[in-house]
Amino acid sequence: MNNIWEQILLEHAKIVFKYLIKIGATREDAEDITQETIMKTIECLQQIEPEKMRAWMFKVAINRYYSLYNKNTSVVTLSEVDLERLLPVFEHVESNILTKEKARELEEVLHVLQPTFQQLLILKYYMELSYKEISEILDAKETQVKTYLQRARKSFKKIWEEKGYEQR
Repeated sequence: MNNIWEQILLEHAKIVFKYLIKIGATREDAEDITQETIMKTIECLQQIEPEKMRAWMFKVAINRYYSLYNKNTSVVTLSEVDLERLLPVFEHVESNILTKEKARELEEVLHVLQPTFQQLLILKYYMELSYKEISEILDAKETQVKTYLQRARKSFKKIWEEKGYEQR
């Protein structure tokens, strides 16, 4: 493998690692999954289209993550900084600096969402991926991604309001 491919592979691996940490993997598990993903990518390099490598690596890593962790456990752990990036999504939450209470409230609501909605919100608003990139990672049509993201936002808002959190 030449240096250009190595650089591309490592750049994508760093992004995959960050994503695994954000969805709740321990640092050690994220390192292991990322390493396994790199090895699998190298093994299958001839079959992967270059422009789809990142999406392919995300699929491998996500599948490995879900096989490693029980789906009933919490999928996402976000810091206040991560949650702050989600604020623009929700009309009822101002984009000012988060207090610890607001961060706890946001995280609590996010954890109530089904894992698919959690994953979509993180990919779109934390990882800042485009609809196209998310559709490639999830092997879904862009229209489906847009539809499910809209549902995720509505579900978040509904849970937020049901819990009685005040709008600030």
